[in-house]
Parts: sequence; structure tokens; C-alpha cells
Amino acid sequence: MTIKLTERMQAWIEAMGCHLCVATPRGVPYVTLGRYASVTADDEVAFALAQDEFAIISPALTANPWVAFGVSKQGGIRASFQFKGIGRFVNEGPLFTEIAAEAKEVQGIDTYAVLYVKVSEIYCTKPGAEAGQRLDMMDPDAVCNWEKERWKDIPHKKTK
Repeated sequence: MTIKLTERMQAWIEAMGCHLCVATPRGVPYVTLGRYASVTADDEVAFALAQDEFAIISPALTANPWVAFGVSKQGGIRASFQFKGIGRFVNEGPLFTEIAAEAKEVQGIDTYAVLYVKVSEIYCTKPGAEAGQRLDMMDPDAVCNWEKERWKDIPHKKTK
């Protein structure tokens, strides 16, 4: 199925940053913040990580590339999604430089590495009967319609 992050999903990810979750092959979890996030494609998100944030998840991600993330700073259950996919670190070249420059300008982050996550699964984490529903199994237009029935808010990314 084709993954396409909706306008609302993209806005929440970019405006609020995300909690990044990884696990070792034995299932030991590690979590850090991705304070700066940029949606780089319909199904890809880049996170600028400072050295300490990178150090928390790097060993686990190196052994197991699966990443789960959810929106931070929501103040409630308004951006109730969990995203999963394969992650990879970039620490040089144009894919690093562009995101690192944006993160420095917008959030003052001294980027050590950029984590790119190719999203392959999207889950609803809204409480109730829809909790756990896989949205990536739906057609992208159906996901947009499903979302518009439930929420109207779209946050705006903060710029410096």
C-alpha cells in the first residue's frame, strides 16, 4: 500500500517534534526526542539529532533499524498517531547539511546526525474503538477523509 502522510500529520510532526523509539533485537527499548523534524517526502521524515540524542538510540538502531515515533508536545490527544518505519543515520553530505542548517536556524540544534525514517506503517492511537487501527492499509484519500471527520486543527511550524 502507498504511504502518504496527510497535511495534518505533516504539520503536527514538523510543529511539535516527536518521541523516537527504538529497541534492541532483544526488545530493550530506548527513547529520545527528535526536537526538529522535517517531512522530506510523502513517506519520509528527517530528524535532526544532537550528539546526546543520537547516543541514546544509535546502538539499538544499528542492530535493529525499526523506528516508531509519535508527536511530542501535544498537550492532549489531538495528534494521535504512531508512525513506524526503517531508520538510517546520515552525518555528512547534502542530506545532512540541509536538515542540520534548518535545525540550527529554527531550534538552535547543533546537529550531530540526521535520522531519516521511511514510514511504512501508521496507527491510530486515539482512545476508543479506533485505537490501534492501521491507517496505512487505507487508500491515502480515504485516510484524509477519515482524518477530516475527526479533527479540524492543523498546527503551523514555528520559524525563527
